[in-house]
Amino acid sequence: MHYIGIDLAWIYANESGICVIADNGEIISCESKVFSDEMIGDIVAEYARTGAIVGIDAPLIVNNETGARYCDSAIMREKIHGRNLSVFTCSRRFMLKHFGAVRGEEVVKTIQKRMPAFALTGDLSNKEHVIVETFPTGITLGLFPDAFQVRYKIKHKIAFETTKTEMGRMVSLLQRLGDFDPPIRNIDNFFDHSQGIQAMSKKGYKNLEDRLDAFLCAYAAYWLARHKGKVIGDDRDGFITIPVIDEKEVRDGKSERIKVYNKLVRDKIPQIIEDSGKKAIIEKVSGTGYLDLLKLGEELQEYLDSQKVEELADLVEVVYAILDYKGVSRQEFESIRKQKVEERGAFRDRLLLKEVRDD
Repeated sequence: MHYIGIDLAWIYANESGICVIADNGEIISCESKVFSDEMIGDIVAEYARTGAIVGIDAPLIVNNETGARYCDSAIMREKIHGRNLSVFTCSRRFMLKHFGAVRGEEVVKTIQKRMPAFALTGDLSNKEHVIVETFPTGITLGLFPDAFQVRYKIKHKIAFETTKTEMGRMVSLLQRLGDFDPPIRNIDNFFDHSQGIQAMSKKGYKNLEDRLDAFLCAYAAYWLARHKGKVIGDDRDGFITIPVIDEKEVRDGKSERIKVYNKLVRDKIPQIIEDSGKKAIIEKVSGTGYLDLLKLGEELQEYLDSQKVEELADLVEVVYAILDYKGVSRQEFESIRKQKVEERGAFRDRLLLKEVRDD
């Protein structure tokens, strides 16, 4: 039995990700490139001889000419671990106009043409050849509710350096799957959390994103073969299936073998962590992502909340870090401060300006 995840590109010129997990929890392959429907069908047929569950990130049943599919609207109303999901809603008219085809439907047809035993259904009981629709954001919420939301997708309004930091957080979360039921045994061979994500180009990053999404779909299939997941919708008009771990497992901390921070720390913190018998996973950051992580406002808020002088020390240290990044010495900064005092005064007299009247 194999578990296959497909992060399907909706247009044929773009790359799709495909991942295959064996029944013993080992990732066999995970790659991203431009796949035709026929190539995808060949890969599924190769690994489905003794049975397979295929999880695909794409609309697989789109009967509605306009508006949204029922399953898309329903899953956004559903509370999963107390949170709501957002999904891309689609209609048949929209898909044909913008993408030329409902590619998910075409891939399903191609797979079923090669192996008619495959059923497109949300019911996985007693079936050895099943195709399900799933999606990575829902999988992430279902498996890692304590870390949700992880914004690792490239977005126009989000700095790329920030997105890469979120990808680092996502890759770190995957390390937990070694302790999950069922476990993944060789995650580091395909997603090494120490790799230089921050140094990636957008092309290299997109390749990683597609592979990671394919893996999430494959793991969802692997998990759903052993547990009952959440199925929204039906086999006639479309359904979405995602794994959802038991709330008790979250409360008991079974998903907490790795605690994810993804925040800048003082230089000696990693050694302090190592000295305590734990392992600190670190990555050097640069560029604008470094400034994004300094979080001056957060340090200020911590002082405002606690009123502790030691929090002011952290605030000043962040200011110094920003100055270093901008190439401004502390002496230069002090000169700027003194000049402003000479020109505008300080705050020693504790004056409150209440009004200015134009008489």
